[in-house]
Amino acid sequence: MSEQKNMNEWNERTNENRQMDNAGNGTETVNYEYDANYSAAPNVQEASKERVVLGIIGAFAGTLIGAVCIVLLGQWGYIASISGVIMGFCALKGYQILGKGFSVKAIVICAVLMIVMVYLSNWATYALLVAEVYEVDAITSFMSVPMLLSEGAIDSGMYYKDLGMIYLFTALGAVPTLKDHFKR
Repeated sequence: MSEQKNMNEWNERTNENRQMDNAGNGTETVNYEYDANYSAAPNVQEASKERVVLGIIGAFAGTLIGAVCIVLLGQWGYIASISGVIMGFCALKGYQILGKGFSVKAIVICAVLMIVMVYLSNWATYALLVAEVYEVDAITSFMSVPMLLSEGAIDSGMYYKDLGMIYLFTALGAVPTLKDHFKR
């Protein structure tokens, strides 16, 4: 059955080729090539498929750049809004560049990575301040931030305000990048 279908398709293609005249002079062009593996389903393959694992690595590298910016600027006393924009932009571009594509899956992956990295970078910013004030190592201070928040040693209102602002500015960095991608 499949062989008959392939033969019929070959005949149709041959007839189409006979009717077409590229030069416009009435001569007949016949293509007698037959492919037994020819299928009627379009065999459309993208030039390059999205590479999710590499995309994740690219998005992680982008969020890491943004996280470093958040922590560094946080040490200087800034809310680090520009670093949130940097994180949003770099995460999406990192996925696009290494992933060689961009889909809804990419948006979800980048969003999850950005949410996690913004949270951790804000936590690290406060941990470094705790390390400086209490003169302890960075790991001890990182682990003590939740306890200090619950006890009121760290102003929870300021902590969560900073976190919210960084999330907002990360979204402001990501949205224009997404709009630019979907315009194309």
